Amino acid sequence: MRIFINNVDSYVGKALCADLRKVLEQENRLIGTLAEEGAEADVELLNSLNVKRIVLRGDKLKYMSDVLSCSLIVYDLHSADVEDVERVIKELKVAELQHDTTFVLISSVNVWANTRKQYVPVRGDDEEGEAEEEEPAEGEEGEVREVKKRPKELSDADLDRRVPSAAYEAWKYLETLTLSLGSREKLRPHVIGAGVLYGNGETTFNELFKAAWLTLPMHKIIAPGDNYIPCVHVRDVARLVRVVASDSSVGRYLLAVDHSRLTQAQIVQGIVNQISHKRDVPICDADSVESEFKEVMSLDIILEPSAPLKASSFDWWCRDGIVANIEKVAAEFCKWRNLRPIKMVVTGPPGSGAERLCARVAERYLHKDPPHLTYDQIIEDACSAPGRAARKLKRKVQKLAATPGKQLPLKVRTKLVRARLMSNVCRYRGYVLEGYPTTFAEAEALFMEKILEEGEELEVEEEEQEEEGEEGEEEAEEEEEEEAPPPAEAEDEEEEDDAARPKFKLAENMVPEFAVLLQSSEERCKARIFRGEAKGASSEEEFARKNADYRAANLAEDGSPSTSEFFAELGGLHVLPINVDEVSEDQAFQAIRVYMESKGQFFNYLRSEEELVREQQEAQAALEAQADAEAEASRQELAAQEAALRQQAAGQEDSRRKVIAQNEASHLEAEAQPLRQYLLANVVPTLTAGLSEVCKEQPEDPIEYLAQYLFAHAADVQSVPTSGD
Repeated sequence: MRIFINNVDSYVGKALCADLRKVLEQENRLIGTLAEEGAEADVELLNSLNVKRIVLRGDKLKYMSDVLSCSLIVYDLHSADVEDVERVIKELKVAELQHDTTFVLISSVNVWANTRKQYVPVRGDDEEGEAEEEEPAEGEEGEVREVKKRPKELSDADLDRRVPSAAYEAWKYLETLTLSLGSREKLRPHVIGAGVLYGNGETTFNELFKAAWLTLPMHKIIAPGDNYIPCVHVRDVARLVRVVASDSSVGRYLLAVDHSRLTQAQIVQGIVNQISHKRDVPICDADSVESEFKEVMSLDIILEPSAPLKASSFDWWCRDGIVANIEKVAAEFCKWRNLRPIKMVVTGPPGSGAERLCARVAERYLHKDPPHLTYDQIIEDACSAPGRAARKLKRKVQKLAATPGKQLPLKVRTKLVRARLMSNVCRYRGYVLEGYPTTFAEAEALFMEKILEEGEELEVEEEEQEEEGEEGEEEAEEEEEEEAPPPAEAEDEEEEDDAARPKFKLAENMVPEFAVLLQSSEERCKARIFRGEAKGASSEEEFARKNADYRAANLAEDGSPSTSEFFAELGGLHVLPINVDEVSEDQAFQAIRVYMESKGQFFNYLRSEEELVREQQEAQAALEAQADAEAEASRQELAAQEAALRQQAAGQEDSRRKVIAQNEASHLEAEAQPLRQYLLANVVPTLTAGLSEVCKEQPEDPIEYLAQYLFAHAADVQSVPTSGD
């Protein structure tokens, strides 16, 4: 059978290709278009999808001929061009078909978004995990308790009632146009109203999964959050198309939704709790939420799946919804988005500088807030956690700290570290574990797990036992000696039948993918610590003890297995040895990068080398610009200070000159005082009288007249003794 799938490289198209390879127990020939017309086809992708030929839309006659030559034609409105779909439907309406043809239009429940709803009380069986509502009762003051309500279910029988949101008016028109093809001979049209799609790498919920994987606190629930969002896995839509292709008795309009009834809050919280740090997602007003899919997340409608999805024969992929299958859906997201958890263990003697290399690896490959773990940090976090068990652990650690070299029992250490490595962030994003395990026994206990026999159950967690135990149990536990690793047997059991011994296997979901062994001499390690270039000990005695313990466990002359041998032999890893005495830190880091990327580069939303170089250049340019600005500000400040000093000096000079002028004037005035007195006494009276006479007489030659007057009265002036007399 020839099958045409519009946009085979789209989100829904890939799922359709995977499930329509075999229909009616026969191999089918798949042809289709690409989402981007004219784009270069990905040959590897097309081969994986089993697509035989790509159809081009440029030649409309050839395009329609190829479409009409197929027995099954599938168009998905999520990625299709509305005008293109309308043209194909109208062509089907008038074309003379040479064979039986099934046309399937995949639409969306958004076409039902504004359908008038009735509300009914919420009962305990309406949604998973919700307690059964009590009957309305009167309170102490006679008030009737409010009963929580939900929208009443709608089914495909309510087809004529559906009212779309404004953005989906064209989709409803195409649905109606498709259903009108039912009168044509040899043509069987079907419309599938698909719920909000999830799975296979995500589209609608991609932002939620990505932020959770990166542990970014960006998740928000649009208030009030109790709206119901009908969902369906994209593979279940593809499987419904397969049923439609093989069963002519199914209805013309089918609602493809899973059997869950989940609210917006349950979906968002479920994603966060599975992948990220478990926390309560805040509820915010719609205005404060910016998302391309805000309208979808605001849906409030409950739809019943159509008859084929209720049949026991339907091969469900996620029947019970995204939350019930969240582990499977999260694994799909990581696979389709090429997200690989990076799990690495770095060991070495104290003072080898493991903490610096681990920090660089975590920063480069594990994003912000990287899970760079140390044993001491894990113990500290466990002691600071709330609860009785944490308080008891803290007391135990404080008591052991009084005895140098004494540590928690192996079983307790293993449990604490394993719990951290099994956290959401470490399972999905990975971890860099620094300096632990330090012995073969610790590695074996941590990364091996017991193979359960049929009917056997996991042992009750020690922490739960402690909650029920007495204080005496704590003291006994503190005194117990190191337990043997899980795979080891006590000496008195060595002769027992091997079949009676418990069997162990690698804990695949926790074991590291990379192991690095740092090598360094005792002298160089000690020198690094006391130069502040490495950590590992705070005193010479502590360094000597830790170094001796490490060398006894990993460099024993009796042939005892070391930590690196566990990863090489039991873990099947290629352990990377690095002699940090012979290479620089940058060279060691580059060696680790080559070792990690030998299996292929990581996507993991990591920035490319070009982006990193560009960011470094931008950061350097910003630093240089800041330095230039600071230098310019300093220059301007210095110039302003110099101008102020010059102005101050000029003011001081003006003041000095004024003082000098005043002093000179005073001096001249002081010196002119005797001469003035002489003139006033002997010259001024006679001169004044002569001038008066000139004014009275007004002679023709006043100067001559005045001279004669002064000469005539010269005798009237009394002689004045000089300073010589």
